[in-house]
Amino acid sequence: MREKKYQAEQRRLAVNRLRHKLRKFELVPTAGEAVPSGFEAIDACLSPHHGLLRGGLHEICAAKTGDFASASGFGAHLAAQFADGNAVVSGQTRQSVGEHGRPYALALPTVGLIRQQLIHINGADLPDLLWATEEALGCPAVGCVVLMSLEQAPDFTASRRLSMACRAVGRPLVLVLGAEAGQASTTATTRWQISAAPNNSWQVRLQRLRGSFERPPPMAGWQVFPWRETLPVSDDTVSDNTAPESASVHATAAYSS
Repeated sequence: MREKKYQAEQRRLAVNRLRHKLRKFELVPTAGEAVPSGFEAIDACLSPHHGLLRGGLHEICAAKTGDFASASGFGAHLAAQFADGNAVVSGQTRQSVGEHGRPYALALPTVGLIRQQLIHINGADLPDLLWATEEALGCPAVGCVVLMSLEQAPDFTASRRLSMACRAVGRPLVLVLGAEAGQASTTATTRWQISAAPNNSWQVRLQRLRGSFERPPPMAGWQVFPWRETLPVSDDTVSDNTAPESASVHATAAYSS
């Protein structure tokens, strides 16, 4: 028993030493660079400054094929948080447009955007979108860039190039991927998995959070409503046909992975 405790303690110390060495290589948000997600319970898990890094690549993946629209909606919500009234450049691949259509202008206000804010690139090849994305990141008038690809993700080299571009200019890129494309490895600062939930809500799971050493990314998720800051207390809150308006505001709802 003592031997097992000793080995466990040695592993813990080794992990702490490794985290300390890696800390200087990780991109950790500093004061003034973090933007709230719009959901308080989620922000509480985004250490150290309880927000999303402005100069980073944020990857949003659909949990399954039918969840791409929900992933796109969550991506638009984050873009609105980042843009803060500035222009949002949005681009979609041809297959994405063909299967899920373009952003619906009348629905944009539900996620905090207006159509005059949106500059949309409709149905281009991924290499062309990657070029347009990098150019848009360098424009001071742009508050956020959103890239949506259903069938293919940027390779690791391309994602690293985009991450470096985001960091250099302090401007975010929101990368929305389909379920299959979301299996690729990227250099994303955060990685989210989104699925549709009852009452037009999203089930959100944080899969990766770079730079979080004090508190690891939670394995659970939250159910959130796009039109207001509400997180139901439990599955029963929304599974028994209870209207969203009666759910508790700002209460954390952790869902098992």
